[in-house]
Amino acid sequence: MPALLLTLVFSNGLLADETEIIVVSGAAQQQAWLNSAAAIELATLPDSGILIDSARLLDSISGVQADSRANFAQDTRLSIRGFGSRSAFGIRSIFLQQDGIPISTPDGQGQLSAILLDNIERVEVLKGPLAALYGNAAGGVISLYSRTPAQSGAGFAIAGSEQHRQYRLYADWVDGDSSLSTSLKRFNTDGYRPHSAATKQQAQILYRTSVAGLAKLTARVDYARDPQLQDPQGLSVADWQQDPQQTHSGAKLFDTEKNSRQRQLSVSLNDYQQSGFWQLSSWFGQREIAQRLAFSGQAPTSAGGEVVLQRQYQGINGHVRLLQADNYQLVAGASLVNSDDERQGYVNDFGQRGELRREQTDSADNQDAFIRFNWQPAGRWHVEGGWRYSELTLSIVDRFINAANPDDSGNKRFYNQALALGLSYRLNSDISLFVSAGQGFESPTLAEIAYRSDGTGVNLALDASTNQQWEAGIKTQLGNSFTGSVSIFSTTTDNELLVDNSVGGRTSYRNAAKTERQGAELQLDWRQNAQLRHQLSGHYLTAQFADAQLKGNSLPGVARSQLQWQLSYRPWQDKAALRDTEFSLHSQYRSKVYLDDANSDAAPSALTFSLSARHSQQWQQLTLDYWLALDNIADKTYVGSVIVNQGNGRAFEPAPGRQLSAGINAGFYW
Repeated sequence: MPALLLTLVFSNGLLADETEIIVVSGAAQQQAWLNSAAAIELATLPDSGILIDSARLLDSISGVQADSRANFAQDTRLSIRGFGSRSAFGIRSIFLQQDGIPISTPDGQGQLSAILLDNIERVEVLKGPLAALYGNAAGGVISLYSRTPAQSGAGFAIAGSEQHRQYRLYADWVDGDSSLSTSLKRFNTDGYRPHSAATKQQAQILYRTSVAGLAKLTARVDYARDPQLQDPQGLSVADWQQDPQQTHSGAKLFDTEKNSRQRQLSVSLNDYQQSGFWQLSSWFGQREIAQRLAFSGQAPTSAGGEVVLQRQYQGINGHVRLLQADNYQLVAGASLVNSDDERQGYVNDFGQRGELRREQTDSADNQDAFIRFNWQPAGRWHVEGGWRYSELTLSIVDRFINAANPDDSGNKRFYNQALALGLSYRLNSDISLFVSAGQGFESPTLAEIAYRSDGTGVNLALDASTNQQWEAGIKTQLGNSFTGSVSIFSTTTDNELLVDNSVGGRTSYRNAAKTERQGAELQLDWRQNAQLRHQLSGHYLTAQFADAQLKGNSLPGVARSQLQWQLSYRPWQDKAALRDTEFSLHSQYRSKVYLDDANSDAAPSALTFSLSARHSQQWQQLTLDYWLALDNIADKTYVGSVIVNQGNGRAFEPAPGRQLSAGINAGFYW
């Protein structure tokens, strides 16, 4: 594969007008992708298909494993080079942000289910050592950037399949440096399996303007409401083999489902030229969740079978450039982030709310300070790096105390540092080499410190895990015709968390595991000519335990190899008549995925194919875009995601079979 890359790199037939790729994630300012010493990949919205979750947006990026659960009560499983694979729920070990506003909570937990993905213009995924400079639980960074309208207009989009229906309205106003975008979206589905229906509603208002010609102001209001998200539960290996479309009986018996609501206001200011000289952001939000689980939770020490959560969170972050010259800059910044959860647990009395079993306030407070630098000691050399100091306080105040349920109050403070250094060298205007090394950390979450196996109160024995990473690679960009990168990497992690004990609805953890990961990644995008485009991405990753107890076992939830290839063909392009037609074939292979630390069983490997066709047309101020997609052409039975270390053995979440979908997008612009 490296030989293929170099052959393409030096092929004069691929040269095109140079439009250099610019990225933000790897440094405190915009910089050329070829100059960055980090492995950064970019993605944009797919042109066809229903964007039901973040897996469809991210699964074409090398090193990223994006598992769609086909279960809207649970968030998409995401991992980057193995980071995040052991998450029991939500997204762990990956820092999430949108327009510079954190999506992750201070203790490192996050989810993308509340994000209106249709309004995302591009995604940057930062992998490797430099990601550690984003702080706690930053094994990788996913940065989402909202769409900026180019002109005023309004329109609608409708899409549907046998199970899914999606409707979206949008309107944009543009006047010089100012713009206002509004979007409304509704999605509902009958579900692929019984008891898997869902309804999701989202809205967004995004305003951008200049302030007296001195600063750029961005204000965004996000609203998400999920009135019904039924949970069909995972299946055992035997049940999946018998009938992958069935639902576990406990889902109906306990009426497992979730409903949620989230509201957020965020405001950002940065220097007018957006050159990274200074930036200041603030945000405030509320999130409410009610979720019924597949058990009663009647035990006196249980946390209950129904969870009710009310969260309030807020934060502020910013940076300022301290020093700058023609060949270097030094940036310093800080962030203050807080979240407070009012949490109750009730007995799930077969779908009805029963007696109280848990009532407590969980708080997470995070204060960080950092320094970042970029230096160009010579014309072809670029050096970047930084240091970050972090303080995190986790606190639990228990208000459900009786003779059978002792006081579990307590708090713990974590002090950690991260540092990273990277070097890149431009061989010529089209090719660069890069290498980097660094150290990061990941604290336990509030859920993980809540209980201990040898008594009551917060588990003060838990400590943050640490990781050491290095990577090296080559990048190339030939105008608009070809981009490619190949990288190798190694990661060692100490003190990873393992389940210590799980009794009566309480799970305690311990620091025990040491893991080692080595791998290679490939990302290619070749526009062969005006009609043909090839996109190829893949990785090979060995992720294993290195401590005595589990030595040699693979990390659960991690596929050793993954490969995606997409061929796009545009036979008819009439620029004069403003018409365009495109056909695409997409294939994906994923190797087997182990279910637990003991590697007792695994979801088998799978190879799937999808087809799509799209046509766009413009008549004066009216644009029309319609598409047709056929996913899982061969109707293959495979596992979309696994539930890691599932104690009841129901670890398989089946993927849908063959699905035909269609959609239309109409807009009027002025």
